[in-house]
Amino acid sequence: MEELIEIYNEYGEKTGQLVERGIVHQKGLLHKAVCVWIMNSKHELLVQRRSPKVAFPNMLDISFSGHITAGESSIEAIKREGQEELGLIINPQNLLYLFTCREFGSLHEYIENEIDEVFLYQDDIQISDCKFLDHEVSGIEYIPVDKLKDMIEKRASELMPYESHYHCLLASLRSRVVR
Repeated sequence: MEELIEIYNEYGEKTGQLVERGIVHQKGLLHKAVCVWIMNSKHELLVQRRSPKVAFPNMLDISFSGHITAGESSIEAIKREGQEELGLIINPQNLLYLFTCREFGSLHEYIENEIDEVFLYQDDIQISDCKFLDHEVSGIEYIPVDKLKDMIEKRASELMPYESHYHCLLASLRSRVVR
């Protein structure tokens, strides 16, 4: 059985409905996810290159992200996803909540309709310490915040299409982290 996801209404309230992950995206049901940007002490952000075997192949994406499954807290989801996608043991003390945003989009028969809780994870993680355990990631690299900003402004075709997310990220980093 696929993982169960809690469904939310337009006000961000749980409906009590639990649905398998695949059906959630087939029907475009509103659900929650976590997104984590890893930043090192040089103010570089870790980005992942998506595997050629997943939706949006070979594109640059958030350090790691994933669904909050039924009964799971945001922190539990972050710890699980960090382990699954990058092989990392996440220390919640290094997490900084940044913002919550709504993502909606579709690709073929896959409909994304999420409420994303976005966090910054501040740590000097070495690329060599990461292991791609779930086959969603083909590689990772650090890029300076200014380079990401430039890519966002130019709408670089290799970036995942998260326009509102990126603008909220840059505003949060300017006001709360990078000075």
